[in-house]
Amino acid sequence: MTSKISNYFIKMSFAKTLCNSLLLGLILSASNADAQQIRYDRVDFIENPSWTDVLDRASSTDKIIFLDGYTTWCAPCKKMEKEVFTRPEIANFFNQKFINVKYDMELAQGSELKERYGVQAFPTYIFITPTGQEIHRIVGAHTAGNDFFDWSKMAVTPGRSRAELEQRYKNGERSPAMMFDYMLTLRMAGEQKKEAEITRNYLALMTKDHFMDKTYWAAVKLFLNDPTSREFRIILENRDEIGAAIGLDDVDAKIYETFDQQIKSNISFQSYEGHLFDKQAELDLIGLLQQSNTPNRNELLARARAAHHIRNGDLYELAYMVDAIIEFRMLENYKNLRTDLDYYANSIAKLALDDLLFKKALKWAEFAATNEPNSAERANYLKTKAILLEKLGRNTEAAATKKEAEKVEKM
Repeated sequence: MTSKISNYFIKMSFAKTLCNSLLLGLILSASNADAQQIRYDRVDFIENPSWTDVLDRASSTDKIIFLDGYTTWCAPCKKMEKEVFTRPEIANFFNQKFINVKYDMELAQGSELKERYGVQAFPTYIFITPTGQEIHRIVGAHTAGNDFFDWSKMAVTPGRSRAELEQRYKNGERSPAMMFDYMLTLRMAGEQKKEAEITRNYLALMTKDHFMDKTYWAAVKLFLNDPTSREFRIILENRDEIGAAIGLDDVDAKIYETFDQQIKSNISFQSYEGHLFDKQAELDLIGLLQQSNTPNRNELLARARAAHHIRNGDLYELAYMVDAIIEFRMLENYKNLRTDLDYYANSIAKLALDDLLFKKALKWAEFAATNEPNSAERANYLKTKAILLEKLGRNTEAAATKKEAEKVEKM
């Protein structure tokens, strides 16, 4: 009898073990099946689904919704679709972490979501909780490097989504790492005014010692952009000392970038009627460059003065200065010289009235076209040359130059 009972329990134990093994196999098979369903060739978007269904699915899976707001005519949207959402590492991450949906913002449901979440530019990417709360946003196409991937990861990294960073800021936290992340999320979300206000208040508390601390320098490097500000003057006046702590090349690069971006901004503003341009800030910028011993000072000063001359209509002053730049090779190491010469030549073509200025501008256009290796850029410079030839009444040469531009454009 004892032997029969023992055999019974042995059989039962074996059967139980077999069942457990089969169950484990089924679980592993199901797990493998789920893993095989994850796409690695592209982000698996659901297009224009019912928003209620999306929220329900996010709630049942406890996943964040990734919403791609696009339009059919948006070229940057298509560029993101082709160049970013097809990367294996991004496809793997997004398909595992998010409910990926995309909406045409000009269709009925997309239009409703556009209004609900305040979408003003395309593409706009929004990360949303299962309850419909926005926690993170990225505006615009970001195809270079890993920026888009890194910024997207912040949405699911504890304490680093825009919503969480804003709450940390409201709670009084001001650590360098947190402030850097917070200002970055404001920038990527397209909140320029708020970013400017937060940045201004944050930088206003800094002294030279902060600039010599690498944990603070990261924010200075990315967010300080006013060359006439107190903070930028600290860098200029203490260049060597800050450079010794941070790295002189890094400091010089920041100085150049800040001046460069402001000069480009000054140039662009002159073409917009009614823009409240700060003339005194421009004069302060030129004065600052005159006093500075920063590398590339002569290049920056010449470009700042050129923008000033164009805006004020001082075309002869512009012409003499540009002639000197070419004759004495003052900016031969400036990589965008030909682009700027084309801009100056175009300005003369639009604003000048006499042949002497047209002839001078023609020389600049010829210099740019002759020395430009890129076919597309060279074609543009040749078009400027053709316009100036027409201004001078040299219509046969102008027609030949237009044909040359068309030929170069097809290369």
